[in-house]
Amino acid sequence: MALLSGGSPRFELVDEGSYLRLRWHAVIVMELEDVEASVSAVISMSPECKRPLLVHIDLVDGISAPARDLLLEETCSSRTAVLGSDEVARVMTAFNYRAATPSRYFTDETAAVQWLISGHAAPDGGAAPDEAQDPDDGTNPDRGSRPARAEQGPQAV
Repeated sequence: MALLSGGSPRFELVDEGSYLRLRWHAVIVMELEDVEASVSAVISMSPECKRPLLVHIDLVDGISAPARDLLLEETCSSRTAVLGSDEVARVMTAFNYRAATPSRYFTDETAAVQWLISGHAAPDGGAAPDEAQDPDDGTNPDRGSRPARAEQGPQAV
């Protein structure tokens, strides 16, 4: 489990229907174990198919190198919108443009959600060959979408 030393959850995962929302808690450094736990939670919430993932990262203090490496390799979502509030969060997640699935950085939640639910992935859930995976503002439309699922409520881990 991804818990703080006091036993508090380090992230919360919520099923929003057409996408999942992962909110990292404030003042943590994301470690490998945290990312492994979040990946397991995402997979368990979407067992039939990969779905888009909105990740709130702005209150995190940092990301360890092993956690960053796993984030680049992991394909538990069909696409990932990383939501931050400033340039510090953008710099902290700049590695994301090399991710295995389409990923973009946003400071506007509405734009992030629109990009997530309007985008397309290749039939195998990976990036379509012409998809850019750079951390832009999401104005470049992609192809494909994933089916919506019933809301399951928050899952704190």
